[in-house]
Amino acid sequence: MAGKTFYLMLAAGAAFIVIGVASSVYSGVVVDVPLDNTVGPGITDEISPDMEIGNTASLVVGGSTFDVEITAPDGEVLRNQTGISSFSYELTAQKGGEYRFIIENTGDEDLQITGHAQTKGNPLGTLAPLLLAVTGIIVVGLSLRFRNR
Repeated sequence: MAGKTFYLMLAAGAAFIVIGVASSVYSGVVVDVPLDNTVGPGITDEISPDMEIGNTASLVVGGSTFDVEITAPDGEVLRNQTGISSFSYELTAQKGGEYRFIIENTGDEDLQITGHAQTKGNPLGTLAPLLLAVTGIIVVGLSLRFRNR
């Protein structure tokens, strides 16, 4: 029985380590997030991707009349238009940080928002996979107590 427990725990620990290491590598990858949404009359939608220098975003808005404001992480207004019925904007981040896309529907019909934004990986997203890998190491260590002597 101890031999089976040893191999079972050894396999589980190895699986934890492999999954944890693979997940930690993926956590630093830039993620392309869709910005598709519908905004009803009188509603304001704020999209705030956290971007690194060189990341791109694309935004297309159409429908009723609306106001759009796009700001950089330092508060600089990149685009501000009011009372428009169609809008298209391509952005390549010149500064790292949180960009803000604010769309306020001032008309009486729904707005259709489409596009994408590249966001940077979350630094805290690396912590959970690494904890999983450490758990795998602990399980492998505990499995050694069950090996046949």
